[in-house]
Amino acid sequence: MAVGGFNCPWCRYYNAVSERRCGRCDKWLPPRAIAPLVARLRAEELWATKLLAGICVLVYALEMAASGGKLALFSGMKVSTLLRFGAVSNGLEHGEPWRLLAACFLHMGILHIVMNLVGLADLGRLGEPMVGGPRFLLTFVVTGILGFVTSAWWYGTDPYITAGASGAVFGIDGMILGDMMARKDPRWRGMLGRTVIYSFVFYFAMRTNQAAHLGGLVVGMVMGVLFRFESRPWKIAWLVTALTALSIGAIVVSLVLPHFSPVWRAVEEMERQRDELRQAPDDS
Repeated sequence: MAVGGFNCPWCRYYNAVSERRCGRCDKWLPPRAIAPLVARLRAEELWATKLLAGICVLVYALEMAASGGKLALFSGMKVSTLLRFGAVSNGLEHGEPWRLLAACFLHMGILHIVMNLVGLADLGRLGEPMVGGPRFLLTFVVTGILGFVTSAWWYGTDPYITAGASGAVFGIDGMILGDMMARKDPRWRGMLGRTVIYSFVFYFAMRTNQAAHLGGLVVGMVMGVLFRFESRPWKIAWLVTALTALSIGAIVVSLVLPHFSPVWRAVEEMERQRDELRQAPDDS
């Protein structure tokens, strides 16, 4: 008779080798010999990371098409184009709150999106297997939104326009940090130090949205601690799944609604008139 046991590849609960379904999550248990392989394949799926990155790439491709294929390095995209796709600017989010989510997938230049995608991929390989795809996606959405809320409060009435996934990427970083702190992993101090340094380097080198970075980081750390101290995460799996589905729907809606805003059309008309004045011959 076989004795011993092994960890469930879905929730890590330790089950007897004779069990065919997990005693915690009630999912099918593969044979013990292939359970580690199943766990690794599940961890490497990274569906949430791929989905979020794919949306960013799609939105940037649409931005490029709308701007006539003009390639900007870090910035240079027309303001009307940024507003059309969901950028946040000077209180505009009060009347159009969906911009706080849409802006997480909007980028101002090729270097801007590449940097954020590299950060998302690196942190996704570590963070998504840690908490699972649904919680990873929820962390991205929540920290991205609250990062832009922080920047709106920070900049106040000063003129600004902002967009990008960096607040959410720093939120994922914060989630990993929060998990490490909750586990009393001493490496969290070094990781936090590097994160803060990177944030300031990006700010001084490229004038990135420091407020969104720090806001996303702090919220992510709180979420990471909460995830680590969940006593029975499998009990609320249905709720997390429902919230994830709602979040994906909200992302789609948030990316569509800015196109109906009269703001970007007004700015586009101003840009057109300005360009005509620049091209007009000087009669003097």
